Amino acid sequence: MENLILLKLGGSLITDKTKPFTTRPDVIKRLAGEIYEARQEKEKLKLIIGHGGGSFPHKPAKDYRTDLGVIDKESFKGIAAVQDAAANLNRIVVDSLIEAGENAISFNPSSSVIAEESIIKHWYLEPMKMMLRYNLLPVVYGDVVIDVRRGCSIISTEEILNFLSRDLDSKRIILVGITDGVFDKDPNKYPDAKLIPEINPKNYLQVREYLGGSAGIDITGGMLHKVDQMFVLTKFGIESEIINGEKEGFLKRALLGERGLGTVIKA
Repeated sequence: MENLILLKLGGSLITDKTKPFTTRPDVIKRLAGEIYEARQEKEKLKLIIGHGGGSFPHKPAKDYRTDLGVIDKESFKGIAAVQDAAANLNRIVVDSLIEAGENAISFNPSSSVIAEESIIKHWYLEPMKMMLRYNLLPVVYGDVVIDVRRGCSIISTEEILNFLSRDLDSKRIILVGITDGVFDKDPNKYPDAKLIPEINPKNYLQVREYLGGSAGIDITGGMLHKVDQMFVLTKFGIESEIINGEKEGFLKRALLGERGLGTVIKA
């Protein structure tokens, strides 16, 4: 689909991952404003937003071990608790986008996705395609879904964007988090950490050695998972970039077409 960008708002950016069920309302409001401003300036821009769960679904997912699938009777309580937590955060994000001026629509993966071993196998997307034609703004999120092998599984926002980019023929993904991009070591611990401006087939394996899980509770794998998911897409001609959403204006600039604000992942 021409002019379609897929955007992820990271869970660490829009929530406080050290405090269960705690949002960062000022950050969400600012990001929603930047999205609205960019779409006003670039009218042909088509956009799908996905967001991480942050401190909302990750806590019940860990408590019920939902990432392991259906393992006992408590697993069904876990499915309900995780879905409820993820959906609650989604409503907060959607409400903020509506307040900013966007015609945002929640799109729940749990009610429309069938997975196998945490990989999306079936997703009826005709409603989403129609939303895009009407210039509505679909907002998806990492969620618990029915899994034909394990009973249930958690699909990350990166897995969702991976599927959507190929099915909808998007050529650009922007992932917005709390770091400037991918570093050669943890910038929170090492002042001499260096930003990696580009990840490509030549340095991908080396970059993987640098990466670990993100701080706090995150059962979807942190930065390594993000890079792996996005690197797979390079063979389909899809470029992605990881940027810092803490920096005011960066998201708007990226949506308007600016590159090099963080770490670009490309073939």
